[in-house]
Amino acid sequence: MFKFPFVSAKKSKATDKAKQVRIGDTTGSLNKNKNLKGRFCGKPFEKLEIHANGKMYSCCPGWIDLPLGDVNETELGELWNGEASQKFRASIFDGSFRYCRHKICPSIQNDSLPTLEEAKKRPKYAEIIANQSLIIDEGPSVIDFSHDRSCNLACPSCRKDKILLTDGSDFNEKKSIHDQLVQKYFSEPTDRKIAIKVTGSGDPFASKIYREFLFDLNGEDFPNLTVNLQTNGVMFTEKNWHKIHRIHKNLGFVLVSCDAVTPETYDPIRKGGDWDLLMQNLKHLGKKRAEGTFNLLRMDFVVQDGNFREMPAFVDLAKKIGADVAYFMIVRNWGTWSNAAFEEKCIWKKGHPDFDEFMATLQDPRLGDPMVDLGNLTHYRQLATA
Repeated sequence: MFKFPFVSAKKSKATDKAKQVRIGDTTGSLNKNKNLKGRFCGKPFEKLEIHANGKMYSCCPGWIDLPLGDVNETELGELWNGEASQKFRASIFDGSFRYCRHKICPSIQNDSLPTLEEAKKRPKYAEIIANQSLIIDEGPSVIDFSHDRSCNLACPSCRKDKILLTDGSDFNEKKSIHDQLVQKYFSEPTDRKIAIKVTGSGDPFASKIYREFLFDLNGEDFPNLTVNLQTNGVMFTEKNWHKIHRIHKNLGFVLVSCDAVTPETYDPIRKGGDWDLLMQNLKHLGKKRAEGTFNLLRMDFVVQDGNFREMPAFVDLAKKIGADVAYFMIVRNWGTWSNAAFEEKCIWKKGHPDFDEFMATLQDPRLGDPMVDLGNLTHYRQLATA
């Protein structure tokens, strides 16, 4: 069997290891590991995402602890069915989900993973489950573009400084990764069913690489392509909306990270943002959602010390905009904060001075609205309302 170097290789930098520890740290979390026997997750069988360092995953690296390899060293087609990919898939079949961070993964914590019997009702999963397939010959059907971290904001939870790559060695490195993906999956018209998300790493309109890709993409060449967008919303103006007109019919969902209800809360958390412009753009997106131009509008809120009091009002805002979902998640440390600074953010830890107020906030009935997805905060609301 083909073996790629990353499985047994040591980290090239000590900071990489430290960063992984911080991302995966669940110290103080009241969330529980869950018995997932008889459950199914389709991500290892359908998804790939490549990050700025070239590491490839089948899920967000915040939720799992298993890179599939490095596309700078090994062709991504080999990694797709490589040793690590097969291990990840096997962990779903045996019910251990051993590479998943149970206490952080939103799908585990909000109990949204289907049972095996439920998953079998979907044709693309039925054969995989019946054969317990570790090799997926047709390749990924979901691709998350996360290799360029360029963004117009410098949110402290994500980065220390603004990242905008337009030329130079770093830009060329990310462009090389991007070209691999485009060459393999978008070099010629196809009716293959595939979904992409742009982007979980920055902003699709701030990135020169992603922006040009989206502006140039012709949906008529890919009739079964679904384009999903994840953005901070500030650059998703009407002007840029019109520039992606050739993929309007391909649009699936739009996720907008807001993290606040007032400019006073928004400004320090979404550093470099523009609250008024965001509201203007959200109003436009709400209108397009109401017209049925795309399938789902979700507004996202990363919960931390500076904004948790606005969680209930965020549900009101999402309804006013016309969003389908108000989504909440626990703040993570992506290596931007010292451990001490991060502890100040973690109102979900029992020893935090604002913990009791946080739990009281979770009792608000608005957070029980059907449009709310509390993700990895689901257990906390259950405790708060028990």
